[in-house]
Amino acid sequence: MEKDKIKGIIGTIIFHAILVLALFWLALVTPLPLPSEGGVEVNLGNSDDGMGSVQPLELAAAASPAPSPSRTDPSDEMLTQDVEDAPVIEPKKVVKPKPVEKPQQSQVVKQEPTPEPLPKVDPRALFPGRSTTGSNTGQGGNEGITGKPGDQGKTFGDPNATGYDGTGGSGGGPGGVGGGTSFSLAGRSVRSLPAPSRNFTTEGTVVVSIWVNRAGIVTRAVAGAKGTTTSNAQLQQLAKTAAEKARFDPKPDAPEEQKGTITYHFDLN
Repeated sequence: MEKDKIKGIIGTIIFHAILVLALFWLALVTPLPLPSEGGVEVNLGNSDDGMGSVQPLELAAAASPAPSPSRTDPSDEMLTQDVEDAPVIEPKKVVKPKPVEKPQQSQVVKQEPTPEPLPKVDPRALFPGRSTTGSNTGQGGNEGITGKPGDQGKTFGDPNATGYDGTGGSGGGPGGVGGGTSFSLAGRSVRSLPAPSRNFTTEGTVVVSIWVNRAGIVTRAVAGAKGTTTSNAQLQQLAKTAAEKARFDPKPDAPEEQKGTITYHFDLN
């Protein structure tokens, strides 16, 4: 029973498949030649209207119908318009407001501040001087034994010396600078020209190059300039030390550093 059932199902499927294929084949194949289209024959003519029983062999020119007289409609002769013309509206002119001119502000000229005058330097306040009593601790005083106003002494003398007369230096004799001391500084006078220390054992002349500022202070000293007659290191050091202590008159219009020389003559006699 099962085998017969299976065979029946297979046979049914094969039959329907063959039937479907046959329908597709018949539907897709077109018979040739194609059948002609059918229709109705009509009479030869050139108008939808006609009259008579004789058929012309050729088409005659179709008679153009006479134009129908145009009828004039009296209502067309006068055309009226019930709508009134709209008035022409002129565009409004926009008046632009004139710009308001702002008053120009007067320029204020700023006055530059007047520079304050530089304080004047009192030369007497820069260097220690001698008091009227002879003490070396005072400032701005004078000294002398003549009883007259002034500062008695020599421009190349020693402020610590007690003598007022002489030809220069710190006096002769053993241990002194017997030949004297001199200086060269254009346009300047000396205020103080200390003598070197007397602690030396040889003779000679030492010329020291000096640089003096506007206030009269020696800012730099170099021993051994032209005119030096000895290379003794002790004499050159003593001369340099003494030159650094020298003081000259202030000169505001002088160069920032004015160069000059101080000459020291060391003599054992």
